[in-house]
Amino acid sequence: MISPREVAARLLSSEVKGDLLTLFHRNPGLIDTVEGVALRIGRMGEVVEDDVRDLLDIGLLKTRRIGGQRILSMDRLRDREIQALLAKHVRNSSGATGKD
Repeated sequence: MISPREVAARLLSSEVKGDLLTLFHRNPGLIDTVEGVALRIGRMGEVVEDDVRDLLDIGLLKTRRIGGQRILSMDRLRDREIQALLAKHVRNSSGATGKD
């Protein structure tokens, strides 16, 4: 199992990942090819490939084949799990108790 610290580090490791995360969060039903997603964030397909692979590896994105093309989409359940994991990690790391 990947640690919360590693998930956070991987999500924040590049500007391209930030752009990809923003794109999929603003368009949660988006399905597109790597090349299409890259164009949507103003990049070339080969530029985003490593970052897409990393997001696939942690389960945030998923792929399927449609008409011989590899199509990307966000795994909404895994996205919620990751957000909850990171929120808990931040609370625990900051020493916050949840009391005001």
